[in-house]
Amino acid sequence: MKQIDKTFIIKNDIMARIRKEEALRWLSERISGLNEGECLDFLCKKRNRLVRIIKNKKGFLVEERGFFKENFEVNEKELLKLVERLFAREFPRSFMLWAHKRKA
Repeated sequence: MKQIDKTFIIKNDIMARIRKEEALRWLSERISGLNEGECLDFLCKKRNRLVRIIKNKKGFLVEERGFFKENFEVNEKELLKLVERLFAREFPRSFMLWAHKRKA
């Protein structure tokens, strides 16, 4: 059975509800289509914890806002490994995440 993403339109942007175990696959599919200055946000259900991936000239800026507040500069190779670690740290009990693509 195929998982159907629930989407909501917020200010002409799409916010999707995705399962946490599919979030890395969802990210890897969309990361190559990001233009410089665009970002992907991943939030918990209450939307009080956030992992943001911003595309810049050098690679990616990853912002962590939640239990910890840190910024990381990584290239595309290191990105998925870092994000996997941040998801485990910021969303330990979450099963579903909000995913949102927007301008940074």
